[in-house]
Amino acid sequence: MNYFSKSCLHRQSVLRDLPFATPTLPPLAGLTSAILDQLQKQLIIAMKQWVIDSVEGMETGAPRRIPLCQRHYLSAVTVSDHRLALTRLLCGSFYFRGLRSNPEIHPTASLLCRKCSGALETPGHVFLQCRDVQTVAARDVLRDSLMQGFAVTLRTSASAADAHRLLQELIFNVDTVVPVARFIYKVVRAWRFFGRRLPTMVSELAPDTDDEADLWDFETATEDGSDLEMGGMDMEIDI
Repeated sequence: MNYFSKSCLHRQSVLRDLPFATPTLPPLAGLTSAILDQLQKQLIIAMKQWVIDSVEGMETGAPRRIPLCQRHYLSAVTVSDHRLALTRLLCGSFYFRGLRSNPEIHPTASLLCRKCSGALETPGHVFLQCRDVQTVAARDVLRDSLMQGFAVTLRTSASAADAHRLLQELIFNVDTVVPVARFIYKVVRAWRFFGRRLPTMVSELAPDTDDEADLWDFETATEDGSDLEMGGMDMEIDI
């Protein structure tokens, strides 16, 4: 058996191991570029259908089907609500007061953390430094989870830069991404998604999800994404 025959058999074995039905490769002598192009299209269609038809675990309640747009490379995070919160953070969907394109033209007070006013409101500060009661409680749970499950110590961040680096390390570590995603979901939910209502958020939500539906009052939310009924807090969007 020559190299090309072995390679063809290997590819057929790979196709059989996929979790959905796949077409069978023709004999090596009959392979053409047109056949391979068609095979690629069939695999893409089958893969998308398999993803759409599958169900995923939720934060609460029974597993259910989730729209395709919620699925991405963070496959280790099996709870879709957690994965979506982490994805939104990575994609910049949340509004942090301290991250403005021209901070020098804004009053310093408008850039500070809306919960503790202790520092500029950045992702590193919010998740790893802010002393808000709910955030601290979620952070304590994360600290225990990291130590008990992975022998990882959640160290105290002395500076904004250190907090930023630590947050990146935790998110992009395959061993810690699951508890970190759960932690991020709890924090952003407690912070009412940072006052940001984006068109992408609506399209990402599954039907009947309890994500923002029970937090956003679409009758009182303003066009710029702020919510006027947030315990007196002004969540205005001002880039």
